Amino acid sequence: MPESSLDALTHELEVFRNSLQQMQKLVAELQDRQGRQNNLAASLADLENVIISASATMPAHVSEMAKASFKNLQAALGVYSQPEDNELLQVSSRLNMQGNSILRRVSSLLLIINSPANANGIILAQEEERKRISREIHDGPAQTLASLTMRIDYCLEQPGLPAPLAEELKELKESVIRSLKDIRRFIFDLRPMALDDLGLIPTLEQFIGGFKNRTGVPVYIDTDGEREFLGGDRELAVFRVIQEATSNALRHSNPNSVHIFLKFNSAKHRLSVVIKDDGSGFDVVETRRIYANLKKLGLISMEERIRLSGGEFTIVSDPGTGTVVSFWVPLD
Repeated sequence: MPESSLDALTHELEVFRNSLQQMQKLVAELQDRQGRQNNLAASLADLENVIISASATMPAHVSEMAKASFKNLQAALGVYSQPEDNELLQVSSRLNMQGNSILRRVSSLLLIINSPANANGIILAQEEERKRISREIHDGPAQTLASLTMRIDYCLEQPGLPAPLAEELKELKESVIRSLKDIRRFIFDLRPMALDDLGLIPTLEQFIGGFKNRTGVPVYIDTDGEREFLGGDRELAVFRVIQEATSNALRHSNPNSVHIFLKFNSAKHRLSVVIKDDGSGFDVVETRRIYANLKKLGLISMEERIRLSGGEFTIVSDPGTGTVVSFWVPLD
């Protein structure tokens, strides 16, 4: 997959640059042809003056034959005034100048935007915004719904409550509880608070439990080696990549199961992770080729998170063979 979220744009710029170079070549050929036609037209004009001058001393019928032959020659050579060609040359020249200007500006922007420091800042800003939104949802709608369930319980405890009203309140409570679960799952997806409190592995286990309950797809996780703390940013990156890879498997591959392997390797000072599914798979090369048109950032986002964490990311898949997402990040 592309190494950054701007690789697709870089590719499109390269295609545009090649097209621009091809257009320049065609314009140069057109200019050369126009120059030859101009020279030929000038030569014909000289010849026409010679014929007109010579006609004065020729017999009338010979003069007419000479003039007619010249007109036939001029028509056969196809030399005419072609202002549309000159206009095309001017438009092509302006387009060439504008294209080069655009390429210089966008290339400069790519250097700035695609720098690790800037990309890392964008991801951190996204995570901070997610944290803010999840906190507001937790302190706002989630608390309101939790309070609503308690008020419903209070109503149900009142003596002499008509049976139909009691049934309606019970159904309302169940609906509120379902909505509250959905909101808490949404909060977890936005920013798992357990990651800050409990660490990577307990948070992954919590995510996997909810994923299995919600989708019915078995997800297995195996860990090897002595667990080590990676640091908040790297643990968040690892969690996000596993979350995205697992969700992508469900969304695009229809797997029967998903296996997650984590290996803490103290000797190599790295955590290695593999997410493997037995779904339908996809053509990685073709997907990479058309990625600019898909308007999706999931795979690119995973790659960027690992790259910015100092690790390496790979993805292997073919139609009908499932998908294997693997990466490693340093432990220190």
